[in-house]
Amino acid sequence: MDAIKGGHFEMFKLFQKKKTDLTKFEEYKEYMSRYENKNTEWIAFNAQGWTKLIHERLDSRIAEDFDLHPIKERCWAGDYVDGRRKVITLELLNNNYATLKWGWNFENIPRITKNKCEWARTDKTIYAHTFRVSEEYINGTGNGLHRKSVFGRSNFRKPEDFNKIIEEIDTAYEFVKGDISIYFEQTYTEAGLLSELEDICNSRYYNFAHPENHLVKVCLEYRMGEKDKAMKDLEKVSFSSENLKEEYLRKAGISFH
Repeated sequence: MDAIKGGHFEMFKLFQKKKTDLTKFEEYKEYMSRYENKNTEWIAFNAQGWTKLIHERLDSRIAEDFDLHPIKERCWAGDYVDGRRKVITLELLNNNYATLKWGWNFENIPRITKNKCEWARTDKTIYAHTFRVSEEYINGTGNGLHRKSVFGRSNFRKPEDFNKIIEEIDTAYEFVKGDISIYFEQTYTEAGLLSELEDICNSRYYNFAHPENHLVKVCLEYRMGEKDKAMKDLEKVSFSSENLKEEYLRKAGISFH
């Protein structure tokens, strides 16, 4: 009984230490501001500080788990291997909340943005041509506050509450880490990636959130010698103009003649 009591006491001490530890709060104080609302003082944490904290918490873990390194704010990537590179970025829900997304960037597949066909193969312009987010995030309800795959920088009242922001980042990463690992294992080969694209192109969520998956699928089918299939799938893709379509196919090295 005494041992049990002693164990509970040690757990209580650890809880109290965690609760009252203000080390990180003091370290990030320059990124915070105080304001009053309805006679209550609140503390706001700005986006610059949040980004710094995210990299502090995740850079070494992502490097160890996936051999990816930060190449710009909120983006981690590896080197090109056979024309593609792994990418992990943040999907911003709004200015205060985010979730992780993971996928592939292609060296020789252009992207369409603002009715322009552009390359996305430098660290500055890197872009996930195809990606996944947590199924828990897609199927979750509410504004994200109770999703394990979502983390944020909501305003708080007490300095010790800053630890909750840190805990959310850690929890979200650990929650999706296994899914990221499985994704990269299953899509490492072209056949595996094509199977992934077959699945994702039938998803209502991804068809809305990222319709360019269909173009990546066309490019991959063409590269793998499945030209008839690529031609049929290309007919399902809408371009804003015939000129844009021709430019895209030219840059992607696709010709059916």
